[in-house]
Amino acid sequence: MKKQLKNIFIMILGIFLASQVYAGEYKIGYVDIGKIINESPAAKAAQKKLEQEFTPRNKKLEAQAKKINKQKEKLQKESDIMSKDQIESLQRKIMKAERDLKRDATEAQEDFKLRRRDELGKIENRLKEVILGIAESGKYDMIFTNADVTYASDNSAINITAKVLKKFNSN
Repeated sequence: MKKQLKNIFIMILGIFLASQVYAGEYKIGYVDIGKIINESPAAKAAQKKLEQEFTPRNKKLEAQAKKINKQKEKLQKESDIMSKDQIESLQRKIMKAERDLKRDATEAQEDFKLRRRDELGKIENRLKEVILGIAESGKYDMIFTNADVTYASDNSAINITAKVLKKFNSN
């Protein structure tokens, strides 16, 4: 399916470029979305917000891991003087704590990914509005993003990433 879409896209682009000879000039632009997301203050603020939101949770997970390590050290050092029941009890306690830690860490990671996707989604929606505004005001016939283009030089005339980043940051 993906290959078919790519072939259709290439065919349409070929027709578009071939018709350029007959129909006149087209104004084409290119935007590097990744660069904007990495360099924009909005994206940096979103990243900082996520870090602040998840730092307490990460510290709690680190504390759980340290506690487990201390219990393992205790088991290793004191197993000679502990009874068989005490050893088994501590081993069960360690295994339960490790399962809990693994579950909590997985849950935290999934929550982080969801929140990150939400924050990036907001930024990308605003970015699309900015790109559409520039496309309409600049009378562009077509604007590509790095998802559509394999290569575009930073110095080429069609690369409007800096213009989009400037307008995006001014909103």
